[in-house]
Amino acid sequence: MNKIIIFSLSVVLVIFLVLTNYSHKEDDSLSAFDYFAWKKEKIENTRCIEHTFRPGESLYDVLIKRYKILPSVATSYLTAINKTIRTKKIRPGACLKICFYNQKLQKITYQYKPDVIYIFRYTPYGISHKIKREKTYVRLDCVSGTIRTSLYESALEHGIDPSLALELADIFAWDIDFFTDIRPNDSYRILYERIYTNGKFIRNGRILAAEFVNKGRRLEAYYFEDPTGHKDYYDANGRSLRKAFLRAPLRYKRISSYFSYHRLHPILGIVRPHLGIDYAAPIGTPVEAVGDGRVVFIGWKRGFGKFIKIRHNHIYTSTYGHLSRFARGLKKGSFVKQGQVIGYVGSTGLSTGPHLDFRFMAHGRYINYLKFKQLESKSIPRCFRLSFREKVERLRNIMESKFYAAIDDDLSMR
Repeated sequence: MNKIIIFSLSVVLVIFLVLTNYSHKEDDSLSAFDYFAWKKEKIENTRCIEHTFRPGESLYDVLIKRYKILPSVATSYLTAINKTIRTKKIRPGACLKICFYNQKLQKITYQYKPDVIYIFRYTPYGISHKIKREKTYVRLDCVSGTIRTSLYESALEHGIDPSLALELADIFAWDIDFFTDIRPNDSYRILYERIYTNGKFIRNGRILAAEFVNKGRRLEAYYFEDPTGHKDYYDANGRSLRKAFLRAPLRYKRISSYFSYHRLHPILGIVRPHLGIDYAAPIGTPVEAVGDGRVVFIGWKRGFGKFIKIRHNHIYTSTYGHLSRFARGLKKGSFVKQGQVIGYVGSTGLSTGPHLDFRFMAHGRYINYLKFKQLESKSIPRCFRLSFREKVERLRNIMESKFYAAIDDDLSMR
């Protein structure tokens, strides 16, 4: 019995000594690796080139023609990049970083937004890629202004980003015709998001709340996303601002981008004939359907020139005359959505200059669209009204208190 115990202890001792010796050897091999020397060598043998795209430059031209990368190597990267990025539409100002290790192309990064970086890296199994998103922060701000001539020019006069003013016009596009309804001393206020990354402002976010006083009438808009994911703008009572028909067939955003600061006066640039409205605008300005409907006529119609007629339902019809051309693919019988581009402003037919002849009919009779009263809008479902009212109250308090700097996790979380 004693012999068995002694033998067992001897075996355990031998195993312990073997494992201890192996462990020492492993520690010696690990200690032999000098991380700092390896890192120094890697840095010394890595070279990176940063390139900013100019108008007309392609990724192929930059890699092969400018930086003389072997076509076979460049092609493997281009194949991988094309699966992730639309390289045919490289934007001027986008940044490309090309990294070499021991003279071999090792990594390419592409960045056209401050908060998104595409990384393509060489591996023994091919080109891998990942998308790195920089963390963004949202702060709230509020701007306001008074109109002397037009909303667009007012934004410039008050130092407001014009894109905010154009977005504001889109929000109220169902209630205000920004070509015919605007008057001097109209005013507006906008509460919106400003998005930052790495401490730098990168872009404007959503408009969270807005108000517009037009001819003494005060309109309000509040952004709300319900628990089902549906999001839209509503008035203070929870009625959607979207209605059956737009107030105008020309989008103020499109017009302003054409006219810039020298846009035609919103009132003097428009003639109001008895049966319709003539919108003066540059040739090529997109024309939109004021509501959902079906095209019942498209073609040449005597003095109206290139002409489109849309039947919206059994009551309402709209027409669009003097177009320079029609939207691609549009034909008789086509169904169009509200806001869809159907043609472009021109001066065809009996016309003294570029403009859109817009007319609107009810039961086959022309009516004054400037005085047309919209149907009631859909309201927020009853089950979401309490949370909507709470959000409206918070937004109003923020606008009134002028406490915009702090991030509001509930209102502006991204």
